[in-house]
Formats: sequence, C-alpha cells, structure tokens
Amino acid sequence: MSEVAKPSNPNDDWKFWMVVNPSTWLMPIFFAVLLIVLTIHVTVLKLGIFTWG
Repeated sequence: MSEVAKPSNPNDDWKFWMVVNPSTWLMPIFFAVLLIVLTIHVTVLKLGIFTWG
C-alpha cells in the first residue's frame, strides 16, 4: 500500500465527481435527502412535544 498516494484534499476533490456524475445523481440524492428530512420532521411532530398550540 505504500505505492498508493494519499489523497490531497481539497486538491483531489474533483476525482469524486468523475465517479459521481452530478447530471445523473444530483436529483436522486436531493430527493433522498428530502425524504429523510421530511420523515424526521413528521416523526418529531408526531411526538407531541414540539407542536404549535
């Protein structure tokens, strides 16, 4: 493993986007995050502690 260079962040951050193409994965990632956030908010609001009124 000594011949493998360690990543030099942020200089090597562009390599990530060579694998994860934003034109393909940006909207699915966005919708997955939105689904998680909405699920958490609905769960917290159903607890009854953090409600309005």
